Amino acid sequence: MRAATATLNLTTAPAHYNNLSIYSEKVEDSLDLVIPCCNPPEGWVEQMISDFWELQELMPETGIQLILVNDGSTRNMTQAHFHQLEEGIPGVRIINHPVNRGKGYAVRLGVAVANGDFQVCTDYDFPFGVEAVKQAFEQLRDGADVVAGIRGDHYVQLLPPKRKILTRISRMMNRYLLRLRVDDAQAGLKAFNSKGRREFLATRINGFLYDSEFVRRAGKNKSIEINTIQITCRPDIRFSEFRSKVLLREMFNFIGILIAR
Repeated sequence: MRAATATLNLTTAPAHYNNLSIYSEKVEDSLDLVIPCCNPPEGWVEQMISDFWELQELMPETGIQLILVNDGSTRNMTQAHFHQLEEGIPGVRIINHPVNRGKGYAVRLGVAVANGDFQVCTDYDFPFGVEAVKQAFEQLRDGADVVAGIRGDHYVQLLPPKRKILTRISRMMNRYLLRLRVDDAQAGLKAFNSKGRREFLATRINGFLYDSEFVRRAGKNKSIEINTIQITCRPDIRFSEFRSKVLLREMFNFIGILIAR
């Protein structure tokens, strides 16, 4: 019997999700796969369906629910795309947010409505492959509260020149200024159990630096065990450039993380 599919249309939503109840009464381990998406390329639905089933084949005994959050897309994200996704992935949950609020907001929104035992957050194109999702899930089952993917130096070499410089600066700032336990905090793979989820939902940054804020919050909680896994990029991954306006906004977000207690 096919599971019900839910599509949510949100005009307004709270900026933070600090007072949510988290339930853990389950008969078996289940995984929520939270994926934010904004203006994806043509063919993204077919690729997502293919990746989902490849992951499910790797984890046949795990119930996986995909939660897609449309963060105000203006192209390649229509009701026809949603219907195609619903036909291809049983029980998919689609949150259709009409206004672009930022990646951090979108991921937080998806995590807020999740109800599985564990959550894994990654990007719509599964940039590190589905095996990385499985590895993160296994780390959680083995007792980790938070799992973060880390990209090696090989990843930096693949980047366009501007992104390469920004990535190196970001890692240095995470390590020496924020003193994060994971300096590659912006890698697009995070996973957590209910303890890690509480810290994640307490974040406030809507932009890209929500990752750094989360890792810092989790690192300050001495009861949380943070594990890392090495991840590598798919050979066909696409790298985007950051606009100056985005970089300025994230600089202010970084200062906010730095001065926060």
